[in-house]
Amino acid sequence: VFDNADVLSPAELEAYLPPGRGGNILITSRNSTMRNLTSPENSLEVNEMEENDAIELLLKASCLHPSSMELQAEAFEIVKELFFLPLAIDQAGAYIASGATTIGDYLAKYSEHRKTLLSHSEFTGASKYNRSVYGTLELSYKDMEKRAESDDPHRANAASSAMLLLKLFPFFHHEGITEEIFFYAALQEDDGSSSPTLLSASSILDRTLLPLNKKGAWDNFVFREGIRILLSFSLIKKGSSGCVYAMHPLVHAWGRDRILLNERKECCLMAYVTLSCSLRWNGGQPYGFRRAIVTHIRANMEHSRSESNENDVSYLDDASDKFGMLLREQGYFKEAETLENKVLDTRSRILGVEHPDTIRGMANLAVTYQNLGKYTEAEKLGMQVLKASNRILGVEHPDAINSIGNLAVTYRNLGKYTEAEMLEMQVLDARNRILGVEHPGTIRAMANLAATYRNLGKYTEAEKLQVQVLDIRTRILGVEHPNTITAMANLAVTYGSLGKYPKSEKMEVQVLDVRTRILGIEHPNTIRAMANLAATYQNLGKYTEARKLNIQVLDARNKILIVEHPDTINAMANLASTYNGLGKYTEAEKLDMQVLDARNRILGVGHTDTIDAMASLAATYQNLGHYTEAEKLEMQVVDARTRILGVEHPNTIMAMANLAATYRTLGKYTEAEKLQIQVLDVRNTILGVEHPSTITAIANLAVTYRNLGKYTEAEKLEMQVLDERNRILGEEHPGTIRAMANLAATYQNLGKYAEAEKLQIQVLDARNRILDGEHPDTIRAMENLAVTYGSLGKYIDAEKLGMQVLDERNRILGVDHPDTINAMGNLAMQVLDARNTILGVEHPSTIRAMANLA
Repeated sequence: VFDNADVLSPAELEAYLPPGRGGNILITSRNSTMRNLTSPENSLEVNEMEENDAIELLLKASCLHPSSMELQAEAFEIVKELFFLPLAIDQAGAYIASGATTIGDYLAKYSEHRKTLLSHSEFTGASKYNRSVYGTLELSYKDMEKRAESDDPHRANAASSAMLLLKLFPFFHHEGITEEIFFYAALQEDDGSSSPTLLSASSILDRTLLPLNKKGAWDNFVFREGIRILLSFSLIKKGSSGCVYAMHPLVHAWGRDRILLNERKECCLMAYVTLSCSLRWNGGQPYGFRRAIVTHIRANMEHSRSESNENDVSYLDDASDKFGMLLREQGYFKEAETLENKVLDTRSRILGVEHPDTIRGMANLAVTYQNLGKYTEAEKLGMQVLKASNRILGVEHPDAINSIGNLAVTYRNLGKYTEAEMLEMQVLDARNRILGVEHPGTIRAMANLAATYRNLGKYTEAEKLQVQVLDIRTRILGVEHPNTITAMANLAVTYGSLGKYPKSEKMEVQVLDVRTRILGIEHPNTIRAMANLAATYQNLGKYTEARKLNIQVLDARNKILIVEHPDTINAMANLASTYNGLGKYTEAEKLDMQVLDARNRILGVGHTDTIDAMASLAATYQNLGHYTEAEKLEMQVVDARTRILGVEHPNTIMAMANLAATYRTLGKYTEAEKLQIQVLDVRNTILGVEHPSTITAIANLAVTYRNLGKYTEAEKLEMQVLDERNRILGEEHPGTIRAMANLAATYQNLGKYAEAEKLQIQVLDARNRILDGEHPDTIRAMENLAVTYGSLGKYIDAEKLGMQVLDERNRILGVDHPDTINAMGNLAMQVLDARNTILGVEHPSTIRAMANLA
């Protein structure tokens, strides 16, 4: 047995191996090259311990009985913190067994004295291995130091490279350390996006790892030699795909703990600059790289904070600027805000408030405020940027025009669509004049104005501009250029708003196909295309297809991003909406609650997305028949949106409309009417008479008039709604069918049963065809027709349909759901009416039906 054969090389150890074929030889070593002494099937890499084995080892080394569940739980927390490393667990057990601490207090001691506890040679543990964790790792380092002093230059250089990497890697994240970081850092001086101050920062780097060859490409030979040495000592591991490396978390911690504070600060700074130099924004860098590097940037920032390393050198705000943009892109808005505030503060102090870089820093912070839903702060800062840019750079400077565009986006988010429209027209005019009609900046301005037109309900104007954008991009950039595909995606959304769902669907299928082929299935834009197509499927009533796509979107975002990334949470919210469409209210409620909880925690109670989540949950509560809970949430939503967005913002008006609908369901018709008149008045003024949201407001008010017994007023409004929806959306649009159902209900109240029947048969036929037999809207259509059959004296048809409705609701919603109870009541009335008419009032069956109803 050759135990712990760490120092000798395989060739040196081979000299001690006995000759002959008899017997077995066992070698244990941290030197991974020892596997060369045998065949692959006789070589075994020992990784971290299994959970149960790790707990058993800790309790044994601690001299504690393993039967206690409480001890087992405490032991699990310790082995998890030690990342299941046997030697560390053994050492922890020995320390507990010595009486210096209890198993319950060990983690508190460990967090304060990690270096001491992992270096302590006195506690050898149950295994009798006479070295500490850090002591074992130091042996490897000493061997590298010895090699670095070798007379063999190749051997010395490889060891020196390994030692340098060992200074950098502990200040990245311990996993996913990719060779690409060093590739891009080596070439950063050719990146035109790097500022002169950042380039001077690269002087802090040790160029040993980053030499360029005669062709100007990175020569990775020295880097890979260092990697080879670290791999041989098992200080790092190589990933299964490409040149990606990882360190065990305790090796990672040792790399920091072994060096003195001042040197730690230098190493942390060197890693920071390496990451900064590797990041560029002028194209040519895969999105996947930026997604991977953000983990290392966040880890480095955390190490920097723990070392009290302020990084307050004049050039570092440029690196922070790049990191802020990256964090924003990846959805870490709060961290981006912190960094961008620091950038703005540093530039204001060093460069002055009116320096172009300071103004640019202000503009970046304003964009992050938008992402955080801090629209008022974004507006305030955006106006400052605009005034400063106009004064210092001139009205027609590109940055000044950009600042107008950014402020317009903020106005759009605040629901100030008219102001946004005015600014965007200004941007488009300036870019047309300065850059020309077909310049990318001009086309971008056109696309932004089209988006605002869409928000204003000016769908025809939006469509016209977007067709123009798509035409120019197709001609200049080609059909499959990313910007052309984006133009196609935007036009598809507008087609959806116009109710041109087949056109929208066709385009979105095309967008998804191209993005999947060119960008890959996991690219954010591909996933966004999938989400858009799912929304269109939902509008078409293709809820099954929508659900399938939304589940794919959620799975992809969970895998690629983080669980709490805004896009992941949005995917969850969309899936909840689809479940609502499918009548799967319990599943929708579960997801809606998850979304609300995540947004409360990540974005805060007052963020607009959090308020949206509250509104979605309220809608689900209404579908579940939990009307009081829905009312309570909707009142909160109205209050929050009024306070944050203003009383005339479309989202505030939408919240008011939802609350009015709940009031109506609760029988509070007067309160509902008052709110709905207010909603209609605002929408008429802001959006115009023919905007889809205005038509919806008319439809809602009509239903309330019906509930108040104002049937003539209801009929008049509902005929107007049906006419508009037929004209704008088409006969088979869900909104048109809903308008038909509402008018039929009013006809019934007016005693116009034949007209009601005719419309309700149309509604039921359409819903059966477009949705399915089990969809709540289909069942509602069936119930309405059953009631009309009863009014027309078609009792057998009425009873047959009523039974079907009750059966479906019992099965789907449960016995206690309000809709099931209504169905039960309706059926009882239908049976009673039928027996009264056919059998007479005094027939035993009629009397029995009366008794059952009572």
